[in-house]
Amino acid sequence: MFLNALLVSLAVGVCYFTNEWFCRLFNDKPIIIGTIVGILLGDPATGIICGGTYELIFLGAVNIGGTVPSDALTGTAIATTFVILTDMGIKEAMALAIPVGLLMGQVQMALFIVPSFFNGYIDKAIENDNDKMFGWMAALTLFMKTFFEALFTFIAIYLGSDAITAIMKALPEAVTGGLTVAGGMLAAVGFAMLLRMIWSKKLAVYFFVGFFLTTYLNVPTLGIAIAGVLYCIIRYYSIMNSPKSLMNQNADMVNADMVIEGDELFND
Repeated sequence: MFLNALLVSLAVGVCYFTNEWFCRLFNDKPIIIGTIVGILLGDPATGIICGGTYELIFLGAVNIGGTVPSDALTGTAIATTFVILTDMGIKEAMALAIPVGLLMGQVQMALFIVPSFFNGYIDKAIENDNDKMFGWMAALTLFMKTFFEALFTFIAIYLGSDAITAIMKALPEAVTGGLTVAGGMLAAVGFAMLLRMIWSKKLAVYFFVGFFLTTYLNVPTLGIAIAGVLYCIIRYYSIMNSPKSLMNQNADMVNADMVIEGDELFND
């Protein structure tokens, strides 16, 4: 268990550091970390399934304003590890991924205080035009947050997997069944959070079209996605070839010619 916990925590640390250092590579998403954990633990298929399942939960988990969203990176890594190394089901582990992610979200907010102690050194490096020192300080503060992110994951896996397995086996069937039902509902909650941000009267019809295709025609999700892409392509070319669009293009060409003639006039 020590080696497995170490591997998963290192994967979490690398994903967190590279995602922050390279300005959002999006390798902290559940589908990415779930697949990586599955490969490291020898069960990539389960890792991909867990990552895809947990991706539905964290779709609407966005840090907007002062909100503290659930940490999808650690939540998915820990839950996927429990699914692969124990007898815990995906939906049961899903119900545990949310509180773990919420706890880590609060820990991250507390960790944001740590870099503030280095503000004096950073200000001094900026005043002295010491680019190298500034870079090292930025790397150091990010490394500290990465270390605690990986440490939390290691402790949760190394000390928690056996204990959680024993607790899950000791729980009555009514409680485990409730966790399974709750886990199945979390995906719907994630979609609802996402729809709440993008919902509008103009987009509502597309939502109901997808619902109709899935419910009554049994079209799979991939088929609906492909149909949506094809519709966007058709819509794009229909707009570009419309008379209004051609008029706009002609107007742009006329404006461009006027700018060129004006430039030549001033050049003379």
